[in-house]
Parts: sequence; C-alpha cells; structure tokens
Amino acid sequence: MSDIDEIMIETAEPDPIDIHVGKRIWQRRREMGLSRRALGEIIGVGLKQVNKYETAMNRVSAGRLFEIGQALEVPAAWFFEGVDGEGGMGDPVPAIDDDAADQQEVTTLLSFYHRVAPDVRSKFLRLVRSIADDEGA
Repeated sequence: MSDIDEIMIETAEPDPIDIHVGKRIWQRRREMGLSRRALGEIIGVGLKQVNKYETAMNRVSAGRLFEIGQALEVPAAWFFEGVDGEGGMGDPVPAIDDDAADQQEVTTLLSFYHRVAPDVRSKFLRLVRSIADDEGA
C-alpha cells in the first residue's frame, strides 16, 4: 500500500483535534449568525460540506481552514484554542445552554463583543475568565 493509499483510508472515528476544530467552526459560525449555506457560499462549498467540516466527517485542509478563518473573521489558530501542545484536548469548548433566554443573552453579548477593538476584546476576555475562575473557586 502506498503512502497516498494510507492517507485516503478513512478511520472509523474522527481525530479528536478534527472534532475540536469542527466544533470551533460551528461555534464561530453561530456567533456570527451565519447559516451553513451562507458560510459555504463565502468559502465556495455547499452546505453539506460545511456540515461535514463541523462534524469532522471530512478533515479541513490548511488552506480551507485559512479561508474559513477569513470568512469568520478569526485567525486559523483560533480554531485550535483549547488543544494542548501534546495534541490532546485542553479546556473544552463550553457548551451553550439550550435555554432560550441564555442563548439570547449570549447572542447579544457576542454582537456587542465583535464591535469592540481587538485589543479591548482580549482584555475583556481575560476579565471574564478571571471572574469565571473566581466563581468556580
């Protein structure tokens, strides 16, 4: 079997990092209020392909991840946040509560967040993490 054949063989389960990247694509797309179809149109693929990326049924190439990052206004490295240097998972992407009021609050917060300058965003994020860490103590 050649190296190419080995690459083409699909594994039974997606790689945990591919799953993480897919969840991050889903998360950011939702934060921006984009449908799968809309993201697909921006990056030149169909909504089924976007779904396959988000569910890790298909791996996202480096070039495609760069395009997705541009479309979702984040650097490609953002999709790997929460993955530790060993290739394992660090802090998981937090699940959003299904409660409609909570989702509305999150949507409103994110819409304002994206209007703020990037340097202020990072300060805000550190503040929120600090508060969350204090709450968990």
